[in-house]
Amino acid sequence: MSILIIGGGDIGSILARRLAGEGRDVVVVEQGEERTRELGGSVDVQVVHGSGSNPEVLRSAGVEDADMLIAVTDSDEVNLVSCMLAAKQAVIPTKIVRVRDPALAEVAPTLFDAENGLDLNINPEEEAANAILKILRVPGAVDVFEFAGGQVRVVGFTLDAPCEAEGLRLADLRMKLSIDCNIVAIRRGGEIQIPDGQARLLRDDLVYAAGRPDSLAAFAELLGKRGEEARRIVIHGGGSVALYLARRLEEDGLAPKLIEPDAQRCRYLVEQLEKSTILQGRGTDQELLREENVGSADAFCALTRDEEDNILSALLAKRSGAGRTIALVNQDPYRALVAALGVDAVVSPNLAAVSAILQFIRRGKVVSATAVAEEGAEALEIVALETSELVGKPLREIKLDRAIVGAIVRGEEVIIPAGDDVIEVGDHVVIFAKREAIRKLEQQMMVKLQYF
Repeated sequence: MSILIIGGGDIGSILARRLAGEGRDVVVVEQGEERTRELGGSVDVQVVHGSGSNPEVLRSAGVEDADMLIAVTDSDEVNLVSCMLAAKQAVIPTKIVRVRDPALAEVAPTLFDAENGLDLNINPEEEAANAILKILRVPGAVDVFEFAGGQVRVVGFTLDAPCEAEGLRLADLRMKLSIDCNIVAIRRGGEIQIPDGQARLLRDDLVYAAGRPDSLAAFAELLGKRGEEARRIVIHGGGSVALYLARRLEEDGLAPKLIEPDAQRCRYLVEQLEKSTILQGRGTDQELLREENVGSADAFCALTRDEEDNILSALLAKRSGAGRTIALVNQDPYRALVAALGVDAVVSPNLAAVSAILQFIRRGKVVSATAVAEEGAEALEIVALETSELVGKPLREIKLDRAIVGAIVRGEEVIIPAGDDVIEVGDHVVIFAKREAIRKLEQQMMVKLQYF
C-alpha cells in the first residue's frame, strides 16, 4: 500500500514514523524547508518539498500510484484543496483530511463526487475531547479505549498506592483476587511491555487491562481508585477542546465550570453553552482556585493551548485537593514527564487524531485501531476470518510476537481468554500489540500461511 501524507507537522510525522516502521511505502509532502530536512534525516520515508495544493508537487510525489492520501497540514484550506486536486489527478481509494473549522467540515463531503468521495474528516480537538470524556467516565483511569460497541474496554491505571495486586504474578491475579480481566501491557521505566504470566505488578507501573466495564471497575477498586464517575468538573481554558468537552458533558446532564481569561471568548462560550458556568480568569490563579473551591472538584481538566500553563494549573489543582487532573499536552518530552510530576492523565490531540486515522490504514477486518502513548503500541479490534491462522486452535498454541489477546467478543458474550480458549470465525478479537508486530499480526488474522 502506497500512502501519501500531505503535511509533515506533528500528526504527519507521527503517522510517517509509525507506518515506515511497519515497512509501509510512505511519501510525505512538506512545504517548510527546515521541516523537510528534519524529516528526511530522521524518518525512513521519501520527503517531497512543496505544497500539497500544487498539482506538480502532487505528481512528483506519485499521487497517481497512491492507495491512500492523508492531508494533515495546519491549514484546513490546503488540506481540502490537496484532496480535491489529488482526486482530479488520480483515483485514490481512501482520502482523509484534517478539518478543524466546523463549518468547513460540514461542507467538505459535498466538494467531492460520489465515486471518488472523502472517507474521513478528522478534527484533533474533537477527538481529544472524546478521549477526555472516556477517561472522566472511568474512575481512576489514565487511558480508556472502547471496543465492540463498548462491550470491551482497555483501560490504563497507575499503581500509585499500596494494594493487593502489587507484587503478584499476572498468572495469579485471576485466581487469588478473582479479577476477570487480562493485563495486556505494562508501562515501566518509560517503555511499554507486553507481559507474560510470570510478570509482576510493581508500584508506579502504568497497567493496561482489558475486560468488561464492570470487571474493570472492580479492578480499579482493587487498586484503590475512587469508585464514582466524575461529576463536578472544572475546565481551564475556553478553546475548541474545552467547548467540545463542555457540550458533551452537558449532554450527559452535567454543568461544568470553565475558566477562560479572554472576555470576548467568555461571551462566546456563554452563547454556546446552556448549563455551564463561565468564569473569566486564569487557571493558574491560586486565589481564584480557592474562591471556586476547585479542591472539591472530582476532576480538573487543563485544556488551554499553552502546555506549560496546562501542566502548572493541573498541579495547582491537584495540590488544592481536586480528585483527578487531566492536562492537554502534545509535546513528547512533556508527556513523558507529566505523570512523574503528579498529573493523573495526559491527552494529546495529535495522538487522538492518529488513532482515528489508523483504522483506515489497517488491512483486513480491522474494526478499530487506537494509538497508545508515544511508544508505538496499538490496541486493535479485529474480526477473525475463516482463513486466519489464529482461528480454531487454543491460544496457548498460537505464537504471537509482541502482542497479546485481551478479549474475545462472540455475539453478546465477552470472553476474557486463557490459554485453552479458542478464537472462532466471526469473533471480534481485541489485541494489544507493539507497532513493529502489527504487520505480521495482520497477516495472521487474515490468512493462514498456506494461503500465501
